[in-house]
Amino acid sequence: MKSKDPRLKIIDYRQKEFQAAVCGLWFVICVFFVGCAAPSYRGRSFTYQPSDYIKINEFCNRHGFQYSFDTLDEIVKFTSPQREVRLILNSGVGYFNGRILSLRRPPLYREGKILLPKELDNAISSQEIISFKPSFSIKTIVVDPGHGGRDPGATSSRGLEEKNLNLKVSKYLKEELERRGFKVILTRSRDTYLTLEDRVRVAKKYNADLFISIHANSNRARSINGTEIYYLSPSRLNSRKRAAKLARAHDFGRIPRDAKAILWDLLLTKNYALSVESAHSLYFTFKNLGFKVKPPLKAPFYVLRFAYVPSILVEMGYLSNRYEEKILRRRYYQKQIAEAVALGIVSLNKRYISQTVRKP
Repeated sequence: MKSKDPRLKIIDYRQKEFQAAVCGLWFVICVFFVGCAAPSYRGRSFTYQPSDYIKINEFCNRHGFQYSFDTLDEIVKFTSPQREVRLILNSGVGYFNGRILSLRRPPLYREGKILLPKELDNAISSQEIISFKPSFSIKTIVVDPGHGGRDPGATSSRGLEEKNLNLKVSKYLKEELERRGFKVILTRSRDTYLTLEDRVRVAKKYNADLFISIHANSNRARSINGTEIYYLSPSRLNSRKRAAKLARAHDFGRIPRDAKAILWDLLLTKNYALSVESAHSLYFTFKNLGFKVKPPLKAPFYVLRFAYVPSILVEMGYLSNRYEEKILRRRYYQKQIAEAVALGIVSLNKRYISQTVRKP
């Protein structure tokens, strides 16, 4: 990405939600400190029974999958001629043929081997994907039109400034999301410059459940085009370091600092997983609507690196591409982008409020 400002950070946790999490996770933390023998993964404690899991090679042979594992991204991808499954290590987030699924037990990496929960094996065999309601729902969304004021962002050869395009699409997105029942706040509603601190204050004030940053791209290679969706690269997450810092700075009850650090780590990791899930939900929506869109990309953008709530960044297209710049100017296309993002969020939210059995 060219000529982009550092992405803003979001430091936002709802007090009530955090206190509820403390109650729900306190038992786990206590078990950790009394010495429960549990394999650790990046500093987190998780007890598992080998009988609940199946080896990845056995799973692939049984269902005719080929698999690939991105060690940096921590996503395991399974493919066959008619099916595709994507899983995030140590997370219940998953996809089956483009549909979001939830697992009671996460896929694990133990002693150099990837282990998959047997419930996934059973779901693939029975062709039934069961969705479970997790402790998360989307009600309030902060939409951030990138750049503004003295910071124009990217500018096309015909003078289209990114800051103005971002604002137009963000306003359309606000309308689409509000029409579907969400509370939506824009970080800016006119051509004004915002510092990182200003944007942080907006997100904190309104207790956002999700943060969406809207941008347009640019590249010296003018042939490059298409929509891109970003989420935080795990290599830049540093959840343990950030958790320790938060534990020192914030007092959420009379519990040991180490216990608070573990709790923060759990919550930060959960937000990362939800950010990945949100990015994939938007990707499949854009793809199904006929947009040229790349699979979700990991990136160390400032806006994502300091996101304390699930956050994604959408690059609508390339102002440096003559054809794409032309259609990005058109009102109908701007509204189509906004509608695609809104539909992706609706699809994601339905997964959280539904406990129905879905068949692919």
